[in-house]
Order: sequence, then C-alpha cells, then structure tokens
Amino acid sequence: METEIDIVKHWIEKVVIGLNFCPFAAKPFNLDKIIYLVHNEEDISLYVKQFYAVLRELQEEPAEVLETAFIIYPHSFQDFKEYLNYLNLLNDFLEMNHLEKEFQLASFHPSYQFMGSSTDDVTNYTNKSPFPIIHILRSDSILKARLTYPDTLKIPQINIDKLKLLGIDGWIAFCKENQLSILL
Repeated sequence: METEIDIVKHWIEKVVIGLNFCPFAAKPFNLDKIIYLVHNEEDISLYVKQFYAVLRELQEEPAEVLETAFIIYPHSFQDFKEYLNYLNLLNDFLEMNHLEKEFQLASFHPSYQFMGSSTDDVTNYTNKSPFPIIHILRSDSILKARLTYPDTLKIPQINIDKLKLLGIDGWIAFCKENQLSILL
C-alpha cells in the first residue's frame, strides 16, 4: 500500500524534478537527504511543536546529511485559506524565534491558487501538491544555489511559462502518463 510519503516522493520525482520546477531538488532527493514527516494529529499545538522539532533536527545535522524537510498534512488544512493562515503562523514562529535567517518555507497545496489567478489557471499547478505540504529550506542552501544558478528569481516565471506552454490538456496527459491522478 502506498503511503503519503510514497505519494509525495512520486510527486517530487515526476513533477518537481521531472518538469524541473526546482533545479536544486534532484540532488537531495537522489541522495536521500530529506526529512519527511506526516502529521495525522488534530491538535495544531502539536504541529508547531513537531515543526520546531524538525527545525532542531536540521540544525543538529549538517546539510551534507540532511538538506531539507517536507511536512505533510494529509488530513488537515484542506481549506487553502486555513492553510495560508497556518503558513503565516509558522513564518511568525520563525521570526519570533530568530530563525528566519536560517530557514525559509515553501508552500504546496492541492488547491493552490496564486493571487489574482482563477482556480482553473494551469499555472497554479507549479505549487499544487497531493497534500498540504510545508517545505523547510535552509537559507544557506538557497544562497549556495544562487551562486550556481544566478537567475533563481526567474525560476517561478520559467515554471509558469512551462505550464502555459503545456496547457491544461497537456497537464492532464502528463499526470495520466506519470500516474499522478491525485493532482487532477
């Protein structure tokens, strides 16, 4: 039986790496330098404690051992606005604990919608995922990436352009071909 982690790994492999949405994802993925944590609890205070525990684990291990983390919420934050509120809470937590220079958060959600876009806009799929996910990135890793890939700020627009070129029919075909029905 496929677990939530298996589903997320498949999504990372086929979408994030396969479509090259993140040119830096393949290395930690292929070297298994990623923490995956699935939250099944209902108590949000436990989520924040476990979020902090993941941050501590990343602090304790060098990037050569653990590069990044994905926290998966398969049964929580199904409402996108509720998810964004939680994301804001976590960003506030980083600031209150003076960790915002050490870590950055990336957001992925099954109902992801960029501000100003329509719900059926194909470009939203750059951040759509099988489950609500918080991706914790090390700020140092982002800085290193910028040295090897100087146009990191252009990556979102490159991804949007890829999806516009692919179109919704192309996206549907891609998902079917790669067994990603959960993203349709």
